[in-house]
Amino acid sequence: MRKLLATTAITVMAALPVMAQTDGSATGDTGTAAQVQPQSQGTTGNETFYGSISGAVDASDFIGKSVYATDAEVTAKDDVAAMKDEWDNIGEVSDVVFGTQGDVEAVLVDVGGFLGIGEKTVAVNLDALQMVPGDDADDYNIVMKGDRATLEDAPAYDRSQDAAQAEPDAGTPNTATDTSADTATAASIGSTLSNAASEAADWTEQKADSATSAVSQAADDAGAWTEEKTAEAGSAADKAGEDIAQTANKAKNDASEAMKTEQADAASSSSTDWSQITPADLSKKTIYGPNDESVGKVSEVLTDESNQIKQVIVNVGGFLGLGAKPVALSPEQMEISQGADGLTIHIAATQEELEQMPEYEGS
Repeated sequence: MRKLLATTAITVMAALPVMAQTDGSATGDTGTAAQVQPQSQGTTGNETFYGSISGAVDASDFIGKSVYATDAEVTAKDDVAAMKDEWDNIGEVSDVVFGTQGDVEAVLVDVGGFLGIGEKTVAVNLDALQMVPGDDADDYNIVMKGDRATLEDAPAYDRSQDAAQAEPDAGTPNTATDTSADTATAASIGSTLSNAASEAADWTEQKADSATSAVSQAADDAGAWTEEKTAEAGSAADKAGEDIAQTANKAKNDASEAMKTEQADAASSSSTDWSQITPADLSKKTIYGPNDESVGKVSEVLTDESNQIKQVIVNVGGFLGLGAKPVALSPEQMEISQGADGLTIHIAATQEELEQMPEYEGS
């Protein structure tokens, strides 16, 4: 068996075959690896403590080291730097497995994957690995004979079997009492974990039900609020429509009354002597509003039995006589003034107010 010192330094140099860069005098064969043996310095006689270990490799340096594979034999005389370009980097050391008596059982190598994803761990026999000197005096390479496919096809290492398959140390007590105690402890831990898992599941289910209920209630409240606000908005819109209609009707009535009042006032203040006015005087005359704007044109003059003017028909709106609306005005609604250019007819109503009057349909 390959023993390792139970310190922070692993004597892998003693356990692994090591290629020493020598002239071959150490072994008598220039193609054979020379074994580098650990030497204790500063020991206390019973070799319980070590001041240093010659030829040892620290575990912190060994773990994480790249592992290379090659089908070629590697000897001390080989140009390692040149050969390394042909080696296949198949993984890196992730751990070292010890037996219960301190023996190195295997070296764990992480193989495959990308950035740690999809890789698997393979347990490699220590005898299958070889330490080859690196470019620097303190550097080394870990090499095994084979290729990447060999490791990728190897079974993944199952850590759960470590404790079950560990070799018991001869000096370690292994009584029925210890086994029973361990069994009872394991059973207690298992029961505790089971209870905790059950309680966690119940708590999760309870909180999920509460959350579902809260969400459902919130949705119901939101729906009721939306329905209520929609009804209120509809009522407000209806009332606003009614108010607008009432306001429009009132404005129309007020305008009509104002026009009548203005016409009456104009008629009462008119000094026109209509007995002197003939239909020919009014024919096709332009009618002017309160701001001297054209509001219509005389299209017809109606007289009574005594040949006195009783109504003047005025065309309002339209374009070039097309689309105009005829309305009937009484002489009292018109004021006639005599000027250098002849008669000028004014009324107190605007064109918009005339367009609101009933359309004249003939006598």
